Amino acid sequence: MTKRISGQVPVAMAVFLFLLVALAISVYLKWQRSNIDLATAVDQSVLRIVPQPIPVPDAKLIQMNGQPFGKKDLLGKWTFLYFGYTLCPDVCPTELSVLAEVADVLRNKGVQARWQQVFISVDPERDTPEQLGKFVGYFDPKIIAATGDENELRIMAQPIGVGWKKAALPTVDGQPSSSYLIDHTTSILLINPDGAMIGVFPTPHNPEAMVKAFLTVIHE
Repeated sequence: MTKRISGQVPVAMAVFLFLLVALAISVYLKWQRSNIDLATAVDQSVLRIVPQPIPVPDAKLIQMNGQPFGKKDLLGKWTFLYFGYTLCPDVCPTELSVLAEVADVLRNKGVQARWQQVFISVDPERDTPEQLGKFVGYFDPKIIAATGDENELRIMAQPIGVGWKKAALPTVDGQPSSSYLIDHTTSILLINPDGAMIGVFPTPHNPEAMVKAFLTVIHE
């Protein structure tokens, strides 16, 4: 008969639970140390390493080619993730140009790690898949573009600190306007191959500096 602790828990089970907790603590401390080391190794003005990775929630979005886009499309590769919209008058074209330059530098350096760039539109009312394809194609045809309804977009965006708000444009007679701009987060997020955000590239963005920080993160 198996000996029990306090007449309830088998000794073997108690030992197993103790080892499991010890292993979890060991893994956490190891990760915490590596994260601290990474934060000191990377220029925080270029890439702010978050205290702990934040998983990107799954959401039902649609790519520019009409195919579904979700959490699974972030797995297995590093992702430079940016939220914006195609009718953005200045910020988004600037940031997409930055992503295109980052891509050129990474390709020229022959970086071995798998990576991709993703543009998520927060303006599903106007940004059709066709419009998204044309927009990112101006900068780099390999940039993946996607969007979805408002609820799905916020499911993905809010936990990783991305927000946006419509701002109606004024009219000559002061009446409400159907035209609008969108105030939105302008940072570029770095997502690891596990689909979790590990850092934020704050504005202004310098492509060469971003690549340097990224290579430090992936140890290339």
